[in-house]
Amino acid sequence: MPLELQTALIAAGVALLTASLGGYFSLQQMRREQGKWLTELKTTYAVELYKARLAAYPHLQEMIGQLSSQAQEPLTLAHAHHIAQQVNQWIYSSGGLVAETSTRAAILGLRDACATWNEGSPPQEILEWRNAALFLLRRDLDVFGLESPDALKDRTSLLAKIQTEISEIAR
Repeated sequence: MPLELQTALIAAGVALLTASLGGYFSLQQMRREQGKWLTELKTTYAVELYKARLAAYPHLQEMIGQLSSQAQEPLTLAHAHHIAQQVNQWIYSSGGLVAETSTRAAILGLRDACATWNEGSPPQEILEWRNAALFLLRRDLDVFGLESPDALKDRTSLLAKIQTEISEIAR
């Protein structure tokens, strides 16, 4: 085989190998960039969802606060029905759009418990749905620490726990 032909075949082989490796590395780079783009997109979505929840959840928290035993006015049948209407409006606004599925379910349970109460003292179901909704609202925002009523009775151990947490953070 002539030397010129051998040189041309070797050059063609090297060019083919170089083009193949270049294409492979370009494809890998494109996949890495696509992964970065998707990660950034998901992060931006999560941040915007969190911001929307921070805007919508406090209003519902205030409504739920009206169901507290320490509320400014005692819970009456008419007031519970009014709260049910307020919660219904909230669930069909931006708040209901950004809440997690389980959180929406608890809020709807609270709404229904308030709306279906028709006589006597407030049913235990309202308190149970209220506590579940508060827990889930806080969970959606990564704000934990819903205190049980029993935990608040022992204030000395609660104070000691808080002091321990403060001293651990100060280190």
